[in-house]
Amino acid sequence: MSAFIRRFRDLPTLEQLTAIEQITIIDRTPQVPVTGVGFGTLLLVGEFEDGAFNTPTEVLGANDERSKFGGFGYQYGDSKYQNPCGRRHLAEDWNGNGWIKGLNLRPQRKIICRVDTSVGDVRFTLAAAVRSAAAPFDLTAADQATVTTDTGAGASTAITATVATAAGAGFAPGPTGYTGGEQIGITIDALPEVVVSFQVGDQTAANVVSRINAFLGSTLAVVNAGEIDISSIQAGSGASVVLRDVTDPGGGTTLAAIGHVAGASAGAGNVANVNAVTAAEAANLINSVAVAGVNGIAAVDAATQEVVVYRTGSATGTIKIDDTVGTMATDMGFTTGTVVTANVGAAFDLAAGTRVRNAGGDEWVTMRSISWPEGTVAAPNDGTQDVEVRPATDDGTALTALAGTVTTLADLPSSRMVEVTNPSNLSAALTEAQIDAAYAAAFTATEDPTKVSRATTVMISARRSAQVIVSGRQSALDASAEGCQGRVFVSRAPIGYSSAQAIADVASYRRDRVVYTWPGWTMYVAEIATLGAAGGTGFNASGIISIGGDGPLADLMCALPPEENVGQVTGRPDLYLADIEATGETMGRTLYTALKTAGICAPRVDDDGNFVYQSEVTTSSIEGRKTIKRRRMADYIQDSFAKLAIPFTKKLATDARRSGMDAAGTEFLEGLLSRNAPDAQRIADYSFGEVTNEYDGYEARGVFVWASAVRLLSSMDTIVFDTEIGEGVTITEAE
Repeated sequence: MSAFIRRFRDLPTLEQLTAIEQITIIDRTPQVPVTGVGFGTLLLVGEFEDGAFNTPTEVLGANDERSKFGGFGYQYGDSKYQNPCGRRHLAEDWNGNGWIKGLNLRPQRKIICRVDTSVGDVRFTLAAAVRSAAAPFDLTAADQATVTTDTGAGASTAITATVATAAGAGFAPGPTGYTGGEQIGITIDALPEVVVSFQVGDQTAANVVSRINAFLGSTLAVVNAGEIDISSIQAGSGASVVLRDVTDPGGGTTLAAIGHVAGASAGAGNVANVNAVTAAEAANLINSVAVAGVNGIAAVDAATQEVVVYRTGSATGTIKIDDTVGTMATDMGFTTGTVVTANVGAAFDLAAGTRVRNAGGDEWVTMRSISWPEGTVAAPNDGTQDVEVRPATDDGTALTALAGTVTTLADLPSSRMVEVTNPSNLSAALTEAQIDAAYAAAFTATEDPTKVSRATTVMISARRSAQVIVSGRQSALDASAEGCQGRVFVSRAPIGYSSAQAIADVASYRRDRVVYTWPGWTMYVAEIATLGAAGGTGFNASGIISIGGDGPLADLMCALPPEENVGQVTGRPDLYLADIEATGETMGRTLYTALKTAGICAPRVDDDGNFVYQSEVTTSSIEGRKTIKRRRMADYIQDSFAKLAIPFTKKLATDARRSGMDAAGTEFLEGLLSRNAPDAQRIADYSFGEVTNEYDGYEARGVFVWASAVRLLSSMDTIVFDTEIGEGVTITEAE
């Protein structure tokens, strides 16, 4: 080919075209249709069970949210919904619980920023460990196991277990003197009582033993030196034999005739039943002085009833377990003879919600899931990890814990083993002021224009306090002013407030970027009903709880285009709300008029049973800034102008580019006006054009100005029918 093929995205310069003989191809980027910014992005700031703190994160549906931030409380074994966060604050249940706040809300986009309400950190250190099978264990008296660590070997306590025996005395050589029909009751261990009926021929010890064993169905009675002994089935401290007279109970002659008295005889040993040793009993046997002397200790995995024996105090230590006497370790299901090293093993996770305790039984839960990668001899695990904790019962009542006192791990990991301690003090439960400060920090974290939260148009908080509304309002103002999209903060009055209290309260938060609701709603939560009253504070048998009006309102704002009145009937809240909060007041026109005047967007159940918001007002008292749709549509149009200007920014101000900016703005507004498709109309009229020349010196300094005026469509808030009805009415035909 006698010419070179060259490709450009724009028309090359003459110098480029003539530099070499060429075939020039210009591949221009197609013009992008002019569209506005998104408007349905909800930001929820609150407390959750898992996930990063102060890090705005988008969630894509319920499953994604659960994987990133957890669900409602934690699950231990078969027990669900345990230790949920934000249980009760400021005398209000679930005031702060982000899961409940976001339940049933389905905005176009959902972003979560988790608040850090931790009271300190605990440290988990890898431990070398061996794990048994699940209890109970069928063991043998006198058996022992040996635990060997890198510091030495120690034997467990030998198993002791004897049966219970009711020994006879004073019968030999008999006879019983029974005439037939005499009865005694025998209870073996925890089995039901067996009533033994004797016959006239039951005169000798052998006769009596045969009769008793026939009724018991087992050879538990024997002749011993002419006396009759009756023993238990099991061996251990839980064994027992209980005898009583059924006939002649007052005189006691039925038992006395065979050398016995009414009463109980107990077995003995350091296990209750050697053939069904519990995990706790087995752990006690292993926790001998000898095993402790080599830094070994046994713990019970409550979820699986397995015994975990581990090397304490070393992230690089080793451990193994062997049979010493008999087959105790083997019978418990341990892998014997294998050396395990602390920082070598498979990858594993320690779930958020893991419970840790101090010696007094006070309990905290971990607030994030943490993971250890696989550790090999060549690349062992990093031995320790620190993680934040909060009080398990998150209601503001927990006390402090001194450094080094939180050492009990209630929930053992399923594969590996860790030790726990707190390197520094855990503070008492956060005060309400401290929680407010934590929310303020989370709000600030959402204002960064480089994070996903920059797209937020509606923001809510799981916690309601006066300071949180102030912080949320300031965050909406700061984010809107510093590079994020225009943002509205939706809040509420406390549950249980009267209308007078709400009207007095809302005056403290005047801004058109603040929307305030009163009263609240009621909502059914299946998880609340599942536990019922047994769940404690915040739970009840019906599952019906009171929630604020801010969440459902924010959901409506994200669902409807910004120019729409959020007070219209949509049916959306009806899908999951139960009723309006009971106020004890007459929720009629007079009250709703007062609420509108005060700047309160008030929930209402209308005459047809629709769940709506009566008046879509912000808290602002400034004319022209009172309605929610005015604030949201202004943000939408202004943010859209900013988006349209990006391709022109810092480019040479050629006539073509200035005309292009004119065209882009006009095309966008024309799309909203929709002259050719009246059903798609979103605004009433507009003007748009460059006015840079009206400002002296602006162009020379690189400042270019476009002015726009947009008249919004009014919503049909009031509809008037002017009627004249009667026999004498004169009808004038419309021309």
